[in-house]
Amino acid sequence: MSDSHPSRSPAAPSSRLRLGVLLVLLSATGFAAKGILAKLAYKEGVGASTVLDLRMLSVLPVYLVGMVWFGRKGALARPGPRDPDFWKVVLLGLLGFDVSALLDFEGLLRIGAGLERLVLFLYPTFVVFLSALLGRRGIHLREILASLLAYGGLAIVAGGKVTADPDLRTGMFLVLGSAIFYAVYLVGVEHLVRRVDPLYLTSLVMVVATAALLLQSLLAGHFHPAAADRKALLLIGAMGVFSTALPTFFMTVGISIIGSSRAALLSFFGPVVTLAMAGVFLGERVTLVEGVGALLIMGGVGWVAAEGKKGAFRGGR
Repeated sequence: MSDSHPSRSPAAPSSRLRLGVLLVLLSATGFAAKGILAKLAYKEGVGASTVLDLRMLSVLPVYLVGMVWFGRKGALARPGPRDPDFWKVVLLGLLGFDVSALLDFEGLLRIGAGLERLVLFLYPTFVVFLSALLGRRGIHLREILASLLAYGGLAIVAGGKVTADPDLRTGMFLVLGSAIFYAVYLVGVEHLVRRVDPLYLTSLVMVVATAALLLQSLLAGHFHPAAADRKALLLIGAMGVFSTALPTFFMTVGISIIGSSRAALLSFFGPVVTLAMAGVFLGERVTLVEGVGALLIMGGVGWVAAEGKKGAFRGGR
């Protein structure tokens, strides 16, 4: 996959590349903690929609300030409502952080945090296929095989539990849908950050997503902030800062430096952190068979993200 970007030369300074790597790793760690914090908030009796809405509201001021601060004139564009790029950003916000987040948090009600992170971790395979479908890059035989390896790992992790537990099956499909929409977001972001300031883009995306999520919850009668006690509010606040605001900025800037395919490879770190934290804080245990499946998922996704341009299959319009 080509990771060329106008903001860096083909031989980008190593210090800048290291910064991109660090930002993506920090982002992956923050996102990894999201499922743990959400599960702990659920245990306090707070519903999924309320947790999600409070999470977004807790960091809304950050993104509003970001829109103003990063919206000042600079080398890259800050599109307004009359610019087509503005509405592309709005659409990305609705798909990547509205629909995707709703599906994810509803899925978390039904499956464990470790399994949720493994399912979400499949998104790099979707990035590859979407990029090929849009004609932005070729798709290689090795990438197809690696994706099948990851999907086989998911089948092993799920095992017969999916057949025996309809609720678990529903949860997995919800999170899988979330991963697909997140892949759409990443592909769109990589295209837009070539001309739109990445921090302004992130701020606008999150403001749009927050407004849409809150409006949906209010109309559906699913927003119940009074249900959140002090402990739940602290958990949700931590989720807002460390698993939302900082990771989204870090990931967007990281992608602008190293590209989405390298960012996807580095995100390999996330599921490992989630599985470890789920064991410590939620008591989730991974069996030997599930561990093998998890390794296949991570190995397959890592192979997809690491694959170069040698494959025999090329995408086209």
